[in-house]
Amino acid sequence: MLNPGVRESLRRVGRDLRSWTPGEAVPVLAVRAAFGIAAAMSAVAFAGHPSWGQAAVMGAWLGGVAMLTPGTRTGPSLPLLVGAAGALGVVLGSLDDPVVLIAAAAAYAFTLTFIGSVTHVAGVTFTVSGIMFFLADHLTAHTGVLFAALAVAAGGAVQALTALLPPYFRWAEDRRALADAWFALAAEAEALAADPDAPFRTEPLFEAAQELDRRRALPAAILEARRQLYAVSTAIGRTASARARADAQDRDTVEFYSEALELAARLLTHFAEQITSRSPTELDWDALLDGLSQNPMATATGTMPTEIGGLLRTLHETGGFAERITAGGDDVIADPALAHATSTARQALGQLRTRLHRRDPVIHHALRRAGVIALAMLIGLAWPTDHGYWIPLTAWLVLQADFSGTLTRGATRAVGTTGGVVLASVLGLVLPQDQLWLSLIVLAYALIAYLTRPVSMLVFAAAVSGFTVFQIDLAGESPVTAALDRGACTVVGAALAIGFYVLVPTWQTRRLGDLLGDLVDAYRDYARLTLDRQAHPADYDRKVMHAAIDRIRARRSALTGAADQAKAEPVAGPGPLSADALGAEAALSRAGRALVAVNATLGREDKANGLAGVDAFADSLDTAYLRLAALARGAAPPRGIDLSEAVQRLDFRLAAIEDRDTRTRRSVLRWESDNIVEALDDAALLMAGWND
Repeated sequence: MLNPGVRESLRRVGRDLRSWTPGEAVPVLAVRAAFGIAAAMSAVAFAGHPSWGQAAVMGAWLGGVAMLTPGTRTGPSLPLLVGAAGALGVVLGSLDDPVVLIAAAAAYAFTLTFIGSVTHVAGVTFTVSGIMFFLADHLTAHTGVLFAALAVAAGGAVQALTALLPPYFRWAEDRRALADAWFALAAEAEALAADPDAPFRTEPLFEAAQELDRRRALPAAILEARRQLYAVSTAIGRTASARARADAQDRDTVEFYSEALELAARLLTHFAEQITSRSPTELDWDALLDGLSQNPMATATGTMPTEIGGLLRTLHETGGFAERITAGGDDVIADPALAHATSTARQALGQLRTRLHRRDPVIHHALRRAGVIALAMLIGLAWPTDHGYWIPLTAWLVLQADFSGTLTRGATRAVGTTGGVVLASVLGLVLPQDQLWLSLIVLAYALIAYLTRPVSMLVFAAAVSGFTVFQIDLAGESPVTAALDRGACTVVGAALAIGFYVLVPTWQTRRLGDLLGDLVDAYRDYARLTLDRQAHPADYDRKVMHAAIDRIRARRSALTGAADQAKAEPVAGPGPLSADALGAEAALSRAGRALVAVNATLGREDKANGLAGVDAFADSLDTAYLRLAALARGAAPPRGIDLSEAVQRLDFRLAAIEDRDTRTRRSVLRWESDNIVEALDDAALLMAGWND
C-alpha cells in the first residue's frame, strides 16, 4: 500500500502540472515587460550586437520576471535591485579557480537563501538575481567580466524605465493586500454564520496586515483601513458570540445573527472587489439594511441588537474607506525615509539573529541549498559540454524549503523544460535562420513567459526554455544541440535537488509539536490579557493586546503551513501528525473564540469596573495552557488543574456581584468560561497519547 505522504505528494505534483489560473494573468504588465526586452534587444542591435549584448538582454529579462512574480510591487525599484544583484552574481560567478568557484557558489547560495528569508520581495530578488551567478561563465565567454556585469545592471535599468510607463499601478499591491485582508474577514464571517465554533483561518489577514505594515508610505485611507482591521474582526467575533449564546434560546434569534454575519461577508467581499476593480459597482446600503430589518426578530422588537448595530457601524466605516481608496486623491502618509530604512534594517537584523541556531528551518534550508549547489557546480564543471551551468541553475530554482515543494517544482520544471526544449528544437529546424526571425521568436517566448508566470508554472517553464534556447542560438549555436543538452542538464539538476532533500531533509512532521507549543504559549498570553482586562479595565493597553493577537496569527500561520507540508511527507512522528496537530489547533481555536467574545464585551473607551474572581480563574487557565504546551512539545507536563472547579468558583464570585453596569459582561463571561474549559479539556485529551 502506498505511503499516505507519497500519495499526497504525487497528487500535488499532478495538480501543479494541471494548474491553470488565467484570472491571475496581468496582460498589461506582461506586454510592458516584453517591451523592456524589445528595448534592450533594439539597443543591442543598434550597437552592432556587441559581445555583452546577451548579458544586457538577460538583465532586462530577469527584471521583468521579478515584476511579474505574484505578490511583488510593479515599480522601478525591483528591476533595479535585480539588475544590481545580478551584476554582483556575474562578478562572483566568473572566478577562474574551480575550487574557489565551488566554495563561492556554496557561500553565495547560503547567504542569499538566509537573507532572502526576511521578506517575500527579498526572496524574489535574490532567487531571480542568483541565476546570473550560474550564467556568468556563458555571459562572459566573449567579453570582460566588468562589461558583462554592467550590461546586466543596464538591462535591469531598462526594465525599470519601462515600469514608469503608463498605466500606473503605484498602490495596486497595497490595495490587493488590503483586499486580501477583507476577503479573509469575509470568509471568517461566512464560516461563523454557519458555525460559531469554526476554527480561526486568519492567516491571509495576518499576511496582508504584515505586508501593509512594511510600507513606508501609504494613502491615508489605506492606512486607516489597515488600522481598522482589528475593529472589524472584533465586531464579527462579538456577533458570532451572540449567535452562539442564542443557540440555547430560539431559532429566529440564531437566524437573525447568522443573517447579519452573512451580510457582513457580502459587504466585505464587495469592498475588497471595489478597491481592486477598474469598474466598481455601486452599493445600495438602504436595500441591504431593508433586507435585514425585515427579519422577524427585528420587526418584533423594532430595534437591532447591540452586537449587530455595532457590526453595521463598523462596516459602514469600512465602506467609507473603500470609497476613499477607489476615488483616490487622499494624502500620502509617509515615514521619514532614513527612519524607515533604519527601522526596517533593525527589524531584518533582529529577525535574522533569531534564526541563527541549529534547529531553525531557515538555517537548515540555507545549508541544504549550499550543499546541493556545491555538488551541482562540481558536476556542472565536469559536464562534457558547455551547458553544464544549467545543472546548478536548475537545482537553484527547484530546491524549496519543504519536500512537497521541491518534488512539485522539480517535476513541473523538468516536464515543462523538456516540452519547451522539444518545441524549440522543432521551431529551430523549420524557421529561417535569420536575425530578425530569431529576435521575434525570442520576444514571443518572453511575452508568453510573462503572461503565464502567474498562470501556470508548467507553461512558464516551457516558455523560459524556449527563450533561452533561441537566445543562445543568437550567438550562433545549434538550437537542436543546445536544446537537448539543456534538457539533459535540467533533468540532472532537478534530480539532484530532490535527491539531496531526501538525504538531508527537514521534515515538517517532526516540528509540529514545537510549533503547536508555541501557539499554545501565544494563546496563553492572550487569555491572560483578556481576563486581566476584565479584572482591571484601567490597566488595558490596546497595543499590547494587538501585539498578542498578531503573535497568535503568526504562530497559527506557521503551524498550519507546516501541517500542510507535513501532510505530503513520507514520514511519521514521534509526536503529532498533520491531522493531530490541526485537530488540537481547532480545539484551541474554540477556546480562542470564547476569549474573543469575552474581550469584545468592553469597548475601546469603556471606563468599567473590575470583576471579582477573574484573577483566580486567569491563574487556573494559565496553568492549563502551560500543561498543554508541555504536552505538545513532548516534555514532562506540570501537575494538572481542575478547570471545572475553577469555573464553579468563578460563577459563585460573579453571581455575588450586584452591579447592573456589569451584568452583560458577567453573563458573557459565565457562558464563555464553560466553552473555554470544554475546549481546553478536548485539546488535552487529543494531546495525551502523542508521546506514549
